[in-house]
Amino acid sequence: MRKKYRDKFTNPEIVKRIEQIENSPQMQSKLHSVKNGMKKNVINPFVIVIGAIFVFIALRAMLDIYSFLVIAALVYFWKKYSKQRRKELAKSYIDNFLLPVLKEILPDTTIDYSKKIDLKVMKRLVPDSQYYFGNCHIVFGDDYKTEFSNMQAFTETEDSEGHTRQTIDFCGQVLMAKLDTKINGHIRVVPIKKGKVLGLRNHGNYGKKTKIEKGIETESLEFNNSYAIYSTDDFYTRLILDPKIIELLNDWKEKMRVCLYMNEQYISVSFESNEFLFTLPQTKKQVDELSLSTEYEKVREKLSGFYSLIDIIGEKL
Repeated sequence: MRKKYRDKFTNPEIVKRIEQIENSPQMQSKLHSVKNGMKKNVINPFVIVIGAIFVFIALRAMLDIYSFLVIAALVYFWKKYSKQRRKELAKSYIDNFLLPVLKEILPDTTIDYSKKIDLKVMKRLVPDSQYYFGNCHIVFGDDYKTEFSNMQAFTETEDSEGHTRQTIDFCGQVLMAKLDTKINGHIRVVPIKKGKVLGLRNHGNYGKKTKIEKGIETESLEFNNSYAIYSTDDFYTRLILDPKIIELLNDWKEKMRVCLYMNEQYISVSFESNEFLFTLPQTKKQVDELSLSTEYEKVREKLSGFYSLIDIIGEKL
């Protein structure tokens, strides 16, 4: 029997435990010291602007080849310095705020802030985009080794004047869990956007129905007006997408666009929240506002919904 995880993210006792840990004198003393260290790695944008103006004025007076060499050297070393400061800031944030919270719930959780979830997973959720960027790759310590990542998908086009224009197609989070589903091919549940394109349903960059897929409708009119199901396995689609799943997806659509992709190896969900979670603090004020319980609340609802989905599907297999 598969272990269920949905209750871990709805249990109020876990929230209380995290708050108790955070408010203990020992932890408060530690976090105060950590925050002071993090502030040293926050780069003040005002200093950057003033420094850049000063260097520009000084070098412009020289107006020779050496000035350009100096500028190139300064840019190189500044990028290297900024990257190192950002790396140290990320390590402090992960080790002292994000990881302790997640390990309190799932002890074997790991985080690599600079990495993202597998590119194939991203492309299958938002197939009509050209480029994909992500960060904050988390592997949770559950039986499925559930993966989390921020994701941004975008497309580049060129206008009549030859200028490149970048359009963001998706910004949000992706979750993926490895699960032997026995699906023959894949199942996609994609959100329907308002308005039609050439008389057809508008899915944006989530991808229209392909030649190998079959469109399937449910008995829920609310669901059919909000999502389209495209599948290569009619039997497992009707088995898995039962009223519980339909209700869960209907609840999600009130908050943000959600896309579901399943194949024989894994289940993945994208949440179009239009923001990245767990972004590094950019100012000293943001460092002061960091909190263990606040970081947990940022992802708790999405994880609760995702594990509910996994638990319900797992009962069918």
